Amino acid sequence: MSLVRKLIVLALLVFAACQPIDVITPFVPTIAPSPTEIALEHTAVPTAHLAPSRTPTIPMTPTDTLTPSPTPTETFTPTETFTPSLTPSPTLFPTNTRPPTDTPTLTPLPLITAQSSAVSADELSGTPRPTLTPPPPDPARQVADHFLFRRPISENAVNWVDRNYPYGATSGGRLQVHHGVEFQNPRGTLIYAAGDGVVYYAGDDLTSMFGPFNNYYGNLVVIQHNATAPDGRPVFTLYGHMDRVAVQTGQVVTSGQELGIVGGTGVALGPHLHFEVRVGDPQNFGATRNPELWLRPYPRYGTLAGRVTDSAGNLLYDVTLKVESATITRYAWSYADASVNGDDAFGENFTLGDIPADYYTVTVGENGRVRYQELIYVYPNRTTFINVQLN
Repeated sequence: MSLVRKLIVLALLVFAACQPIDVITPFVPTIAPSPTEIALEHTAVPTAHLAPSRTPTIPMTPTDTLTPSPTPTETFTPTETFTPSLTPSPTLFPTNTRPPTDTPTLTPLPLITAQSSAVSADELSGTPRPTLTPPPPDPARQVADHFLFRRPISENAVNWVDRNYPYGATSGGRLQVHHGVEFQNPRGTLIYAAGDGVVYYAGDDLTSMFGPFNNYYGNLVVIQHNATAPDGRPVFTLYGHMDRVAVQTGQVVTSGQELGIVGGTGVALGPHLHFEVRVGDPQNFGATRNPELWLRPYPRYGTLAGRVTDSAGNLLYDVTLKVESATITRYAWSYADASVNGDDAFGENFTLGDIPADYYTVTVGENGRVRYQELIYVYPNRTTFINVQLN
């Protein structure tokens, strides 16, 4: 080989030795940065403190930092804390269609509001009520109770009496004197037998009359119960305005058995259960008694009943009574006229059921003047009786 060729080859070898050598490495997939990593690259504020979302999200998984802490700590994202309100829900305590007022006033017909419904706000919220020592039993206020019946509506629905139209009332003169009580519930709510007995009648009242005229109750059930009144006469319960009847005449039923569902048949202005207690004659519209003296009170609740009279002892009709404790205010009305009966054991002309055991001030006022006022204690699980004599 000539000297020139040797010099060319040597130059080429030197040039090649100066070039980089490709190194083949194993395949490593590329991982896209997470949203947390992107946030950490652009801000030093923890992601938990960024602008909150209207929709709660699951906390992101923490990522490693360049300088891990020897004792990692867990960071919790603060959540909204629910604070219960002391105002009862309108769903738990529905009133009638008249506009409610927050504070009933001394008018001839105070409207019944959520604050004066069957269950008090403090019990709804779980707030313990102060324990008050009841006075010694007063024989003058004790009457032989006959709480024979359970509620005809379950505890999952409205099973307390509508206070705007109780037994013996007229809803401020707008309706006829009431011979029963109302349980305001949507159409389709289940109705249950208040006690053991035999179905005296099941069907409509187009031909069999139970009210002042035919088709008054619409679809109804009447039960003759195994228990009797204090004087030995038979006792019946009536369930009116039903949408559907699920039992037959002559059928034996037990307490709590389904009888049908709530409706608005007959003269009903809307869906509800009309419930009556009758003594002696099941088809006599004038044989009714106040159901609140037959329905068992809620636990720790009682019933207030009494007579409202003038100074000579004559019964007074349609008198408004304000019944007020430290936490609730209720209203009662003496029966509007003599077309409804007082109880055979009580002889009352007003009743107020389902009030928590407590001290109450009972007041009757007229034109800004107090005609009667007395502090009384309503005992639980029984009826407390008072005589209201107006001066």
